[in-house]
Amino acid sequence: MRRRNVLLRLALVASVGLAASACGDSGGGDGAGGAGANGRITVGGYNYKTLDPGGTGYISKSVPISLDVYGSLFDPPTAKGGDFVPDLATGYKYSDDLKTLTIELRQGVTFSDGTPFDAEAVVYNFERYKQAESPNAQYFRQMSSVTASGEHQVTMTFTEPTATMVAFLTYTPATLIGSPTAHKKAGQQQFGLKPVGAGPFEIVSHKPGEELVLKPFEKYWDRANVHLAEVKFINTSPEAQVSYQHVASGSIDSVQVSGVSTPPNVLDDAKANQKIATIAGENTLYAFLPINTFKPPFNRPEARQAINYCTDRDSIATNVQRGWVTPAYVLAGADSLYYPDGGVDGAKAQFPYPFDPVKGKALVDQLGGLEFDLLNIGGHSQVISNALAQQWQQCGIKAQVKAVQGPQLSEAYSDGTYQMAYAFSGGIDDPQFYTSFQSPNTPQGKHGFAREHPEVPELIQSANRTVDPEVRRTTWRKVWTSMNDLAVDIPIISGPNYTFQNKCLADVDFAAVGAQFKSARLTC
Repeated sequence: MRRRNVLLRLALVASVGLAASACGDSGGGDGAGGAGANGRITVGGYNYKTLDPGGTGYISKSVPISLDVYGSLFDPPTAKGGDFVPDLATGYKYSDDLKTLTIELRQGVTFSDGTPFDAEAVVYNFERYKQAESPNAQYFRQMSSVTASGEHQVTMTFTEPTATMVAFLTYTPATLIGSPTAHKKAGQQQFGLKPVGAGPFEIVSHKPGEELVLKPFEKYWDRANVHLAEVKFINTSPEAQVSYQHVASGSIDSVQVSGVSTPPNVLDDAKANQKIATIAGENTLYAFLPINTFKPPFNRPEARQAINYCTDRDSIATNVQRGWVTPAYVLAGADSLYYPDGGVDGAKAQFPYPFDPVKGKALVDQLGGLEFDLLNIGGHSQVISNALAQQWQQCGIKAQVKAVQGPQLSEAYSDGTYQMAYAFSGGIDDPQFYTSFQSPNTPQGKHGFAREHPEVPELIQSANRTVDPEVRRTTWRKVWTSMNDLAVDIPIISGPNYTFQNKCLADVDFAAVGAQFKSARLTC
């Protein structure tokens, strides 16, 4: 059975020895719960208005749900650093100069409207995604042309060497191929409400932002491995405590929360609850401090260095998050590709500004004081931001912690009106997907590295122009070393996503920002 595990090494945090007895308590009925549910499950956290990645308003966090409808051209590697796994595409080949990519498609596949999934369909979607109004356009910037070089073969050409396209066709909305016939017939707006793909499920009904109901697509090419009769996604509170209570009460079967932004008491309660499973993915999420280097006080490197010296990451991980996360010393989770040798301890040993309040205070005195605003999006981010501000006080640093809405923070990044923020990123083990804060061409990056520090984005571009894993490994370590030396985006903690789940639910495939239910089944 093919597995789509972006989070590859799953750990069952709850006591697996009690799984058999817990299944008998899972309840049942028309919605969530075990054997009485007749293969029907309910999943929390749905709040998406459109499922069309080629239209405005599409949110990348809906990719795992979209994959259940569209399918995927490629699946992630089954082992860290391995090759991409065939799905709707069966193979690929880059030219020697990395300016051409040829993709072979699976034959005999149809969309759920009965029309053929072929090269012409893929070309139609790629050309549509390249248009400026599509959020997918960012993945096709270097594509100069795309053609159907055969009935089941697609050829892409690029304006410059590009070694990242197959990764985009695995992890991002670029992999989602919809029926051209259905799109033309419905129009963009209506297609987003009920898209037609070639994935394991098709849509029964969709109330945007409220509820999405899926049933198996009977002519799906791998139908024998689709076991659930229905998957219903519903809108539930984003608060981790509420999400946990929903699963604990049996009103939903599955929901995912972020380890770096979830209160530790919620994770403690979930772990202790023997009636549900708490599943941890790979440590690929990270929290960090983006810094505006174009304005005081952080236009001076001494100010940034002082923050590092005065930050006790071990205390945040151990005392604030109770061990559910690890300290971060590079802008990646501890299970990410190219991470420094020796894991967290190895990264810590190479970190240029170890926790040293004496050195930090000396820099603050040299600066004549250090005072600034620290922005965050509220919730548990506010708790961690306050803990950091308290640590910095011992060095004479005065940080005013301010909670703002997400759109306000995005605007502050773009306008350069922020001084420092508490943010988090990651979720996939390949760091190439999380470089917006290091690029001068993005709203998040133009007031960070940008003009003053071109070496970092240049190194990242260099890493993305090779398929040699050892070269990429070496280059990414240079990226992290340079970023740490500059102290522009300061790492704090890292951790996994956690899924709260009905213990009767098995074989869920965990993706970067959610779960897929292509091969899932109820065991009791």
